[in-house]
Amino acid sequence: MAGRVQVTATVSIDRSPTEVFAYLSDVSKHGDWSPKPLRVEGIAPGPVVAGDTFTSYGVIPGDKEHRNDVTVKETSAPKRLVLDTDEKGQHFINTFDVQPQGEGATVTRTMDMPQPGFPLSILFPLIKSALIQPDVKKGLGKLKANLERS
Repeated sequence: MAGRVQVTATVSIDRSPTEVFAYLSDVSKHGDWSPKPLRVEGIAPGPVVAGDTFTSYGVIPGDKEHRNDVTVKETSAPKRLVLDTDEKGQHFINTFDVQPQGEGATVTRTMDMPQPGFPLSILFPLIKSALIQPDVKKGLGKLKANLERS
């Protein structure tokens, strides 16, 4: 996609793809494994389906109540969950691919986001590698810990 940037990270989890997908598709639990404070409103606990919408509030530099309006674009249990976040007219796509790995599963999260404009575009590679990528990995680590603890 032109004008877009992607961040991808993968984690292996000692749980079946079905268990992993069930946990991922219950967006009411996303705050439990987010690397930063996050709350989800406007949706009941349980698996989401394509077309569901909800609002999440997270923390970004300078905004402790950062609002995102989210639409579930795809749920293909137990393989794929795609969330489209509309943030001030810009779309951030989070895709979670779940693949079997032995008796467990591998989760790959891909964040697809707009390329920032100048002058932020000059610093963005540093921001991506120093802040965004580590947060994605930390979140997947918490996801793994929560699932393997249960």
